[in-house]
Amino acid sequence: MTGSVILAVGLSFLVPEAMDWIAPWLLFFAVFVIGIPHGAVDHVVAADLYGMRQRVTDHLLFYSSYLLVMLLVGLLWLFYPLVGMVLFLLISVYHFGQADMVALVQPASPFSALFSWSRGLMVITAIIFTDPYVCLPIIEAAIRMSPEWLSSLYQYSSIILVAAVVQYYAIVLIVLSLGALNVSRLRFLGDSLLLTALLVLTHPLIGFAFYFALWHSMGHVQEMISFFRDNGRHVTIWSFYRLALPFTLVSLFGLSVLFFVQRTYSVGNEMISLLFILISVLTLPHMIIVDRMFARKAI
Repeated sequence: MTGSVILAVGLSFLVPEAMDWIAPWLLFFAVFVIGIPHGAVDHVVAADLYGMRQRVTDHLLFYSSYLLVMLLVGLLWLFYPLVGMVLFLLISVYHFGQADMVALVQPASPFSALFSWSRGLMVITAIIFTDPYVCLPIIEAAIRMSPEWLSSLYQYSSIILVAAVVQYYAIVLIVLSLGALNVSRLRFLGDSLLLTALLVLTHPLIGFAFYFALWHSMGHVQEMISFFRDNGRHVTIWSFYRLALPFTLVSLFGLSVLFFVQRTYSVGNEMISLLFILISVLTLPHMIIVDRMFARKAI
């Protein structure tokens, strides 16, 4: 992972135009090859979490509940896109921070929850405000409006970015002083510095792609494989991807439907905005399952 990040940062300085061109393609690759599959085994995780048997009623209850949450989020985006975006950003801050916290900080630490929110806030803020001329137009396309308050954020982007990074490292220093870590202090600090360099020094879509794939998704995959093994399932990385394949294909179909709806109703054809809407629709039910999984592992 370290080598990949150093390469991405180096190329961003040496050939910035080429990295700008490759950024959207790298994002789609990271999301669909690594990102989407990590949430495509929620049905298997739920079977172990809730003791679901092979009865049809058990699976109908799970799938109907899961799809209902997705539908509600989708309707929110359709009728109240600004609210959908705010919800998505809040969920992302919590979900990204929680997943990183579990890998780095002992959950029993008094500052674990604070670190979780602080880390998630830094990640999301850095992605948006490192280059606001890339990300704010994506947000505007997704919410189908360009309010004056959103446009005013361009001039304050540097202040917002610095504030997010400073608050994060203040929490990092507190956690380091307490020492309630799942990794060594050197690795903990190195992880934070590496992530900050990635998000601040590369194209925002490249930073998000690397973070979503290497930190978030691969970390989740390892946690899920560990969870499966704790519950008596023999799962390897390859069998994990076989389990994930059906619902990964469903997600691809969902993106196609969203693209068709966008084109039909002439509300824009920004595929990157569509991709983030798809991620947001999938994230809330996935987060509920993952939250329960982490709670079970902490017992």
